[in-house]
Amino acid sequence: ISYADFITLLFAFFVVMFAVSQVDSKKMGRFTESFTKAMGIDPIGTGHQGSLISSGDAEVGGKGDPNDTEERIGGGPGELQSLKDALEKYSKESEALKNLQIIKRRNELVMRIPVGVVFDSGDDNVKPSALAAILAITAELRKRPVEIRVEGHSDNRPIHTGRFRSNWDLSACRAAAVVMEIAKVTGMGPERLSAAGYGEFHPIASNGTAEGRAQNRRVDLVVRVMDSRP
Repeated sequence: ISYADFITLLFAFFVVMFAVSQVDSKKMGRFTESFTKAMGIDPIGTGHQGSLISSGDAEVGGKGDPNDTEERIGGGPGELQSLKDALEKYSKESEALKNLQIIKRRNELVMRIPVGVVFDSGDDNVKPSALAAILAITAELRKRPVEIRVEGHSDNRPIHTGRFRSNWDLSACRAAAVVMEIAKVTGMGPERLSAAGYGEFHPIASNGTAEGRAQNRRVDLVVRVMDSRP
């Protein structure tokens, strides 16, 4: 009897082990994608630059990193290409965003704006001139099945005021300010918007020069086509 009980328990153990080893790869893949997107993590992995691109690649005639996987958006069909064409039209018509950079990163569009265009130094109130241009762009995004993640970035010079304890605090507040303005004026659903503050920890240029620090102080609007899968 003891031997029979032992064999039965052993059989049950191996059945359980076999059952838990069967993972639905599709469901696991969707969970991983949703989790990494919510956390702002690059599932493919591009090092410290995250969803960003080097300053050389972002400028016409610049010398970019040959190992950089991002590129200025080019041809090709699809929602992102159609969106790119419309956004370029808005950027050309707006004096405030004449230096807007539109970058393709795999399945995302990154619209990069120098922070001085959007905010005064050490402030998180969106300038009226920049607000009009940003809302013109997001009016186009509102009509399309896309999500927008606003990312705030700073240089490495420390800030400590009564309002902002650190660059991280400042960059997060700036990203949230842009998100709230977009939601308030365009009526875009909050579930399609998110904000992230990266402080000085995702630089695209050297913080050793004034020019490099100016490039690192920026606001990125990262646009991704919404997943239509159930």
